[in-house]
Amino acid sequence: MIPDALRALRQTFSPPFRRVLWISLALALVTLFVLGVTLQAALGYLPQFASAYLNTGIDILLRFFAVIVLIPLVFPVTTLVAAFFLESMAGKVEAEDYPADSAGRDQPFLQSLIVGLRFTAILIVVNICALPFYLLPGINLILFWIVNGYLLGREYFELVALRHLGPIETRALRKTHKARIFLSGVLVALFASVPLLNLAAPLFGTAFFVHTYKRLAHAPG
Repeated sequence: MIPDALRALRQTFSPPFRRVLWISLALALVTLFVLGVTLQAALGYLPQFASAYLNTGIDILLRFFAVIVLIPLVFPVTTLVAAFFLESMAGKVEAEDYPADSAGRDQPFLQSLIVGLRFTAILIVVNICALPFYLLPGINLILFWIVNGYLLGREYFELVALRHLGPIETRALRKTHKARIFLSGVLVALFASVPLLNLAAPLFGTAFFVHTYKRLAHAPG
């Protein structure tokens, strides 16, 4: 697992991946900026109370919360934007490191979009629900790694495996190696918990799970 992660790490910051990283980062920041401005503008339409002090206090508190709530959205939004490029990135890793294997099939754009939106929605909802627990020292990081390790492991494995297998075979292979896939997902979640590096986590996760899938697919039995 560690050698595969190191290979993926090197590829994540190679020129083809860096280009996608900058594009996805720029688009993600624009998306978050628009969302933030929209939230701030929406707060201006809240009902007012009789006390000016109360109105000011509530306004400051809600505007602060509107900024804070964007923080856990950075990774999901970056993941969503990067999803448009992950198929091609998986193809580059396969062509470079596994030229003797049959090439994977790129999923149709609409299907990739639906899968990306579904996964991002789940990631956002789960992490917002877990946000109160993330504020508790001692268990916040562990909970983040466990929750996102499961989600990321499942998503990135299916992203890569569906390029070569049908849905039934993909689910069967995932269930057979669920412990390995979960631990690989936790490794991606560890990467995603490091500030700034987390912006490259979708690219790292894709490259890492190409190697993970190839190792599991070629495993005896």
